[in-house]
Amino acid sequence: MRNARVLSASVLALLCAGCAASAYRPVVDTGVSRGNYEDDVFDCQQLAEQRPAAEKAAGGAVAGAAIGAIFGLAVGLRGDDVAHLAAWGAATGGLEGAGWGTTEQRAIVARCMEGRGYTVLAD
Repeated sequence: MRNARVLSASVLALLCAGCAASAYRPVVDTGVSRGNYEDDVFDCQQLAEQRPAAEKAAGGAVAGAAIGAIFGLAVGLRGDDVAHLAAWGAATGGLEGAGWGTTEQRAIVARCMEGRGYTVLAD
């Protein structure tokens, strides 16, 4: 049961990471742009999606699982206890990786908008 909850949290993190760039709309100073905000933000979101946050989440999950298992074995755990620690590490690493990936995508959108002449007031 516990492993199912950890797996569910990991899958949710990957799903959330997959839509991060397409939902982000930076707050910009109106009146300084050179183009149409809707078109520009769409183009920048598409650019940010070239750096998928889900990859960072998956990488974090793999690293977290490995670290959890190694740590469990190092302190003398065996069997299901090691599996539980590895699953916890996977969920934690996946969530952290998704956070980093989302942050990176938001930064790409903000820099892209600035490159198009907008003054980004808030990420």
